[in-house]
Amino acid sequence: MRNINSVTRSLFKFSALVALGVTMTLSARAQAADATRASAELKGSGDHFRGGDEVAFKMMLNQPLPDGANFSVRLSPSTTDQELPVGSGDPINKDRTEFLLKAKLPQKLVPGEWHIKVVWLFLPGTSWTSSTLSTNPDFKFFVDGPKIDIPTQATATLVANHQ
Repeated sequence: MRNINSVTRSLFKFSALVALGVTMTLSARAQAADATRASAELKGSGDHFRGGDEVAFKMMLNQPLPDGANFSVRLSPSTTDQELPVGSGDPINKDRTEFLLKAKLPQKLVPGEWHIKVVWLFLPGTSWTSSTLSTNPDFKFFVDGPKIDIPTQATATLVANHQ
């Protein structure tokens, strides 16, 4: 009986330690995710644009951007992938948390709802990254223009004698 009680107590302690470890890990991940949070706000006369228009928006970071670091926002239609890169440039405040980004939309672009697809974070001295900033999902704007038919599938066949 003592062995069963001893095993039960050991299992209970082990379970408690595992639960504590999981809680601490999730908490650390939540803080790390929150540490990379940014918000975007569209500036201008409205939320409808056409090809050739300039889109200007403000990005506010939750922490100062380190000296020498930058970020690249990729704007894209919600329905397909037509990424338009917009660089962060210099901050507009001394705290290095606010940035005004501007981009000229191409003449021929997919009409409809656009959003921020991804924000790549480049730390000092890097030329490639997998680090991203999460943004507010409500950042959207609309592009007016003629519908563009986009291919969605293709068929491939082998050609004899490479002709």
